[in-house]
Amino acid sequence: MHHRTLLGGSAAVLSIVLAVAGNAAQKHKNQEPKTQVLPLPPELPKALLTETNTLDFHISPLLKTGGLAAQIRQSLNDLIRDTRGETIVKLRAFVAGAGDARRVQAETADIFTERKLPLPALTVLQVGALGQDRAQIVIEAVVSTRKNVNPSGLAFFAGQQGASFDRALQQLRDSVSSARIPPDRVLTCTCFTSQIGDYEAARSAIHATFPNTAINVVQAVRDPPNDASMCEAVGQLTEAPGDGPVVLLKASRVTLVNSQQLIFTGLQLSFGSFLDDAHEAFVRLQRTASALQPVAAPVEVTAFSLDAYASSALRKTTSFPPSAFTAQTVEGLPAIDASGGVEAILAPGVPMPQAVTR
Repeated sequence: MHHRTLLGGSAAVLSIVLAVAGNAAQKHKNQEPKTQVLPLPPELPKALLTETNTLDFHISPLLKTGGLAAQIRQSLNDLIRDTRGETIVKLRAFVAGAGDARRVQAETADIFTERKLPLPALTVLQVGALGQDRAQIVIEAVVSTRKNVNPSGLAFFAGQQGASFDRALQQLRDSVSSARIPPDRVLTCTCFTSQIGDYEAARSAIHATFPNTAINVVQAVRDPPNDASMCEAVGQLTEAPGDGPVVLLKASRVTLVNSQQLIFTGLQLSFGSFLDDAHEAFVRLQRTASALQPVAAPVEVTAFSLDAYASSALRKTTSFPPSAFTAQTVEGLPAIDASGGVEAILAPGVPMPQAVTR
């Protein structure tokens, strides 16, 4: 009798335990899961300092498959593979189509962090079209190598503008000749065209003149008002400039550089089309660069805007020499309320150079 009482008591206790456990499980089931807080991607540097004589230039190939996110990752991985682990200092990404151009920054931060690589400075621009219908992005990279590849320095050709692509390219040819740069020493060339219908013909025309250059051709806006185009380039000097570490060739719109270091900035945005808005963008640009080292000499400054009003404000506000300054209209910028933006290459610790007529 006593044995059966113990068994009955144990059964009662077990029943209570099971009931409590069931109630706890039901309560846990009814609770909403905790919101997962994802860490923000690391912020990319606004400017970076690098050695002039180590610089090389790469452009990612156009892709034919995948959405924007997939193409961003593939393009970045292609550049990292091609540069073989060397330090990428600056990226300039051109995004076409309806994709969100702001994804470039997040994907860049993720991939470089995953691979434990130094983060680059970044400029993101939305353009009207690329050379392949399915291509949504092309990325230019400035790379600091482990070698002295530019012992005499570099020539930076500001935007050479013309009423057509052919005339802009001819302007660049004339400028390269005036700067006494051999055509096979032009390292990279970017052209903003009004129409990109004959992409391969445009590439062939550039390659015929500059056989060793990395080529990027983009259509600046979807609906251009005219046929105006602009081409810019970087060439390799065969001898150091005799007039100083930074020399501005006024007529040719080219800056000869043999300074020890250069600063590359990302895009500083302007919000509004008034002079004060443009001035604030230039102030932030100078402050960002000066945080690395005191800066005096401009090498190349490029302003991108959505319309003529923002472009005019940037032109009127800048104190940079006209021969080193270019304004270019693009389809979009990586902020909905931005009207313009400016990026720069600057030589730290170099006095303001005198412009030479040539």
